[in-house]
Amino acid sequence: MENIVNAQSERQSSVLQNPRWITALFSDTRFAWLWLIARVYIGWQWLDSGLGKVTQPAWIDTGAAVKGFWERAVVVPETGRAPIAYDWYRGFLEFLLNAEAYTWFAKLVVFGEIAVGLGLLLGALTGIAALFGGFMNWNYLLAGAASTNPIMGIIAVALVIAWKTAGWWGVDRWLLPALGAPWQRGRLFGGEAQVGAEERLSTATQIEQWVRVLVGVGIALFALSQLTSAPQVLVLLFAAALVAATGLGWLRIFR
Repeated sequence: MENIVNAQSERQSSVLQNPRWITALFSDTRFAWLWLIARVYIGWQWLDSGLGKVTQPAWIDTGAAVKGFWERAVVVPETGRAPIAYDWYRGFLEFLLNAEAYTWFAKLVVFGEIAVGLGLLLGALTGIAALFGGFMNWNYLLAGAASTNPIMGIIAVALVIAWKTAGWWGVDRWLLPALGAPWQRGRLFGGEAQVGAEERLSTATQIEQWVRVLVGVGIALFALSQLTSAPQVLVLLFAAALVAATGLGWLRIFR
């Protein structure tokens, strides 16, 4: 009888397979270089934003910056469209304003942006960092602030989906197998969780690759922090090409 029930259950349900390119893009370490580029871009945006607020009393001392943002967001103009489209979110911000939550919420924003930025740049718990970054983008959008939030939010979602390999060129290459996941214990907890099978390369080749990747990241951060306009784009393209060629194994001195 049990066999009949199992057979019927198997006929009633099936697991649909993803296209190969989807599986490769989000799970294959050969494409981790692409997620490194995405990480560096939005990671720097968050870190630069957070560091810029650390020395501002309106963020660290009084929370006036957040208070002003919330007050502008909850206004319903007599004509035109209100910044906030959802009444429940407007009510939520009004509750925070009445509770004077901006005094501590501003600090949460500052150090949250810094933490997300560092997590993405270092590739440490990348999926979690991207999730919190995307959550902040979502809140800014709900409050009516578009700016770069739509693009950063989309990239954050992609990084969350690619969490297994997004930090491959980063701390997650060692951290994730050690910690594991809620459904699979890592080495620190007696399990054998793996993020991906690393290609068998000589020590010299691995060092060479890491040096080249770090140089590419350094060039990208220099361009993002010091350059503007066309020079910035050109330097960023060069850094991206260097990282991509390294990740794809096209540039090798040692074998």
